[in-house]
Amino acid sequence: MQAENEQLKEYSNYLDKNEDELRRFKHDYQNILNSLRISAEKCDTESVVKQLSEYTDTQFDEKALRKYKGVNHVHIEELKSIAIAKLAKLYNENIDYSFGCEVEIYKIPQSVNILDIIRIMGITFDNAIEESQKLIQMTGNKDSAKVDAMYYQEDGNFEFRIRNRIGMIDKVNLNRLNQEGYTTKKFHSGIGLANVKQIEAKYENSMLIDYGIEDDWFDFDLTIMPDDMEENS
Repeated sequence: MQAENEQLKEYSNYLDKNEDELRRFKHDYQNILNSLRISAEKCDTESVVKQLSEYTDTQFDEKALRKYKGVNHVHIEELKSIAIAKLAKLYNENIDYSFGCEVEIYKIPQSVNILDIIRIMGITFDNAIEESQKLIQMTGNKDSAKVDAMYYQEDGNFEFRIRNRIGMIDKVNLNRLNQEGYTTKKFHSGIGLANVKQIEAKYENSMLIDYGIEDDWFDFDLTIMPDDMEENS
């Protein structure tokens, strides 16, 4: 709980800091243009571009600015907290990642206990982070790893997707990965996926889970069906 509170505090500070930076940049924008106008009038475009580039590099940390990009659209505390916690871990581990949430999410279907959703997200994020760490260690190249995650909502449902790059491994029989205790040291923990399948079994008509390997990526999709669909089933 203390760690979660610290991450939420960090997120709040992150928003405040970047809001201040953007406000300051807007305030300085006119002065920047004025200071560069003489160079531009002399057609010294190379100098203009160089000065703008240098200013941007010194004023903004691009990676830090996008650390929690998209999380501001999530208005459900549990979903926001798990995203903040895992994105912070990815950032601190220096793993390349992206997170997307293009729609405002205020409510999700009530047919599934949100704690079960959080458990699934935690397992899949941790698997992706672990595999990314192994991939970086194996290749010696931090750019070899990548994690993409997103929240999405349409017509009353809720979707969570996460994918990560995997190393050169034998194509594992996904059915075996569902077995409790089955694992490969080069891939995701078997017990984690077994737990995910156990949770899915509790919600036969309201939860859909799909995962697989394609083009050296492990893809995981979770969909919670709309409440009205559950009532009509």
